[in-house]
Amino acid sequence: MLVGVAVCVLVLRAWSIQILHGPTYTALANTQAYRTVDLIGPRGPIVDSKGRLLAGTTGHVVVAADAAALGETDTKGWHPTTAGLASLHKLSKLSHVGVPTLVARIRRSVIRSPFAPAVVLPRPDSGLAWYLDERSESYPGFKVTAIPARSYPQGSFGSTFLGLLGEISPEMLGTQRYLHARKGEVVGVSGVEAEYDTLLNGGFRRAHLRVDSMGRVVGPLQTSPAGRQLPTLRLTIDARLQRQVDKALKDGIAAAHANGHTDANAAAAVVMNPWSGAVYALGSTPTFNQVAAARDPKYATGLYKDPPPNPRLLNQATQGLYPTGSTFKPIVAEAALSEGLITPYSYIPCTGSFTVGNFTFHNVDPGVNATMSLPTALAESCDTWFYRLGDRFYANGSQGIQRWAKQLGLGHPTGFDVPGEAHGLVPTPAWLRATQHEDWYEGQTINLSIGQGYLAVTPLQLAVAYSALVNGGTVVRPHVGEAILRGESVQPLHFKPVRKVKLHDVWAIKQGLYEAAHSPGGTSSSLFADFPIPVAGKTGTAQAPYGSDHSWYASWAPSDHPKVVVVVLVAHGGFGAQAAAPAAREIYQAYFKLKR
Repeated sequence: MLVGVAVCVLVLRAWSIQILHGPTYTALANTQAYRTVDLIGPRGPIVDSKGRLLAGTTGHVVVAADAAALGETDTKGWHPTTAGLASLHKLSKLSHVGVPTLVARIRRSVIRSPFAPAVVLPRPDSGLAWYLDERSESYPGFKVTAIPARSYPQGSFGSTFLGLLGEISPEMLGTQRYLHARKGEVVGVSGVEAEYDTLLNGGFRRAHLRVDSMGRVVGPLQTSPAGRQLPTLRLTIDARLQRQVDKALKDGIAAAHANGHTDANAAAAVVMNPWSGAVYALGSTPTFNQVAAARDPKYATGLYKDPPPNPRLLNQATQGLYPTGSTFKPIVAEAALSEGLITPYSYIPCTGSFTVGNFTFHNVDPGVNATMSLPTALAESCDTWFYRLGDRFYANGSQGIQRWAKQLGLGHPTGFDVPGEAHGLVPTPAWLRATQHEDWYEGQTINLSIGQGYLAVTPLQLAVAYSALVNGGTVVRPHVGEAILRGESVQPLHFKPVRKVKLHDVWAIKQGLYEAAHSPGGTSSSLFADFPIPVAGKTGTAQAPYGSDHSWYASWAPSDHPKVVVVVLVAHGGFGAQAAAPAAREIYQAYFKLKR
């Protein structure tokens, strides 16, 4: 009887397991039989304004290790077995990468994703990869495979805005920009790759491995179907124009050298829509090879060892800080007009010098002796005219120059969507006392009136300020992001202006800069008087603490209905008309597609 009852209980239990709870136990068994593996996924493409591919995804050859085949994991982490250590030594001898490095790479991978292939040689040369692939049986536990990596169809191009990738660091995890990212992910660490990482980064791609009850791999890696299609980031950059800008900067430096300024070794250019802030081209030299930095770890590491003052990683357009020289005069003029210190018809002497106390400030042309209105003073860039104007600010106890400079975009980041721009400096009496422990005196306002002294500005900031003068007082937020593309869907990116300021009699400033490029006495008329497109522009020659002066040209065209603002700097390039202005002319030729 008891035997019969026991049999009935067992039958009922078997029926319960198989019929009532079968699906539950089957699902549990399947879960236990597979392990999830996180693999590096592709990134969304980046294209220029014309749809040209700037950054895509391609396969990248690596040598990966099977951590389970080479070692064991216990409470202390992964460590190689005797056979695994022998195999590691063999690979080390072949690749000239130390065993401790190989072990460290496997351990880091195991911590991140225990069953994922551990990349031990991220950049094997083609000969080594071929040799290992052909002799895989001689190197158990290793295989040559491919992982997604960035491709750059345009070549070594776009280092000023594209940016680089890297594994997310502990410091980056949890920061606002990387809230979406997980440990071990490859993320954008600079440029638009960083700014738009939430869009471009698809995260890990999930795969599965079948394992036995002991956790040993018993089946091949099974990748899941591709997840959501990653969007495409379209930029405002025009690749054709960008190349011409890069060439123009090199030509500007060559022109400076030809004029005896052999210390000219850095330059920058900004080409921007003054109405929207869309940046069409952003040039900086010296710079680095985007492809080499992405693919060659030694090259990338070497970038951080560049000596000052012009390391290749320094973006001269957004991080280079320089006094502006006379390109600052239109800002001083607008400040004076707004405060009622002058009108467009005010006449002020332009002489060979101007003395304040025991100090004499000199004009570039020592023989000049005339009385000029604002447009003429701008066209001929009379320093002593602006010295006298600066002295009026000081006499009135006004910091109008500083206030207007800041309102127009100088002395603080512009909000550019490429991370890392410099703040810049518009010096004030309070700043001088706090940092230099000095009192502000009359001569410092006079010096500031022609863009000298402690003033420190990036070319991008100056482009924003000139855009505001052009467009009627809207301080735009410069940007290279234009739209997010998802199949046929186009989602424009919107960048609200920073502020709107009320300009006073700005027509007089515009007239002065038109005359500067067209009247016989204009500082850039030799370059632009016969140019097919009317240009309005201001040269700048800024004294440097050492070496040759800095060469500037800030401008827009067409002068009456501006489509584009162009700002060029050639550091230590000499007179503005000698290096920066000729480079700007090249850029305008490219932008308007004119024959040279």
